[in-house]
Amino acid sequence: MRTFWFVIYNFLGVPALWLIFFIYSLFNSKVREGFKSRRDLFSKLDESLMHLYENPANINKKRVLIHSSSLGEYQQAIPLAEELVKKNYNVILSFFSPSGYNNSRVNDPNVIKTYLPFDSYSKEKKFLDKTDPDIIIFMRYDLWFNLIYLAQRRNIKTVLANARYDENDKTWNIPVISSFKKTLYGMIREIFVIDNYDEENYTKKLSGEDVNIVRIGDSKFERVYQSVKRHPEDDNILPVKIPENKKLFVMGSSWKDDEEIIFPAIEKILEYEKDLLVLLVPHEPKETKISAIEKLIESKYWNIRTIRYSNLDKYNDENLIIVDKIGILSRLYAKAYLSYVGGGFKTGLHNILEPAIFNMPVLFSNAVKNSDEDEELIKNGCGIVITDTKQFYRVFRKLLGDRKYRDETGEKCKLVFENKIGVSEKIVDKITKE
Repeated sequence: MRTFWFVIYNFLGVPALWLIFFIYSLFNSKVREGFKSRRDLFSKLDESLMHLYENPANINKKRVLIHSSSLGEYQQAIPLAEELVKKNYNVILSFFSPSGYNNSRVNDPNVIKTYLPFDSYSKEKKFLDKTDPDIIIFMRYDLWFNLIYLAQRRNIKTVLANARYDENDKTWNIPVISSFKKTLYGMIREIFVIDNYDEENYTKKLSGEDVNIVRIGDSKFERVYQSVKRHPEDDNILPVKIPENKKLFVMGSSWKDDEEIIFPAIEKILEYEKDLLVLLVPHEPKETKISAIEKLIESKYWNIRTIRYSNLDKYNDENLIIVDKIGILSRLYAKAYLSYVGGGFKTGLHNILEPAIFNMPVLFSNAVKNSDEDEELIKNGCGIVITDTKQFYRVFRKLLGDRKYRDETGEKCKLVFENKIGVSEKIVDKITKE
């Protein structure tokens, strides 16, 4: 079946995928940016490799390619990359999406980053010729047939880490597509899954394939845990002009759908809670988005007074700060009394583990399912699902007014991270063992 799907994929699948992405790029700026950035992919890769090998000590090191689809998967890859560097490997980070490539910060001289080329046979062959990895790690789900096929032909060890079986993915039950997926996953040497459910389902779906399925856990918990050490609570992320008695409520990665639920409740709550200070961190804080929020609040919510984070030197007791800076959300969570994580009404939840690590109640909607972290927080008692404005108002007033209830709820977040640290070290030990 492998040869059959290789022929079908390259003669029909690759041209169809290219056409779909090209048409989509006409309407989507991110896809368009991905096309544009790949034009000089190999020249940039040559330059990065040249800098890597300027250090003679790096020339004879083994290399590991870690591929992440986007920024979320990259966050899960960071602990693995750090462990590999400790073991004296060079690490090449590859990305499919511009959001991962543009927002990844690489400061280690043993690590470089690149876009993954479009999955044609010739481009992937050229990519492997240049990078020459000993191991390829795919994060979560973003598998590409020609890359894996060529890796197998070259006897490069291929690994899928943090694999989660999606019960809503019906393609596993469609005969032709499931045959392709079984072939694709069957070329992977080892699949590291999160729990018993994933292990059972992958074992069943990949029956007869020569793939080792290992239940080991999820490295994303470790990445969030590490963030506490890097951003201590006394970090000077907010000016001293802001009074210490304020109860900080951080709305992280908010979309319009989140704001339409939360703002009316905040407007009413501010009549009773004069010490409430909201830090609104919009998803993609572009000028058009921020201006629209300011105009909406000015015209509709009389109790809310806004100021931008970039203007905090002029802070005059405003009760809502619009954060117009990228990359500081985790540090703001460290200061928060309560938190809300957006995306659950629209596209799927953003990272709800980030505020949970600071032991506070985490509010969110999970109307659109895209992960299992919400279930972890709900099960352990520190996650609260928001459905509408009235329900948010009731929950929020109780958390603000009852410190003991707030603290007891937040303390339960510790259970979320219990026994989940050390996953990356275990994965790296297994895949680097000859």
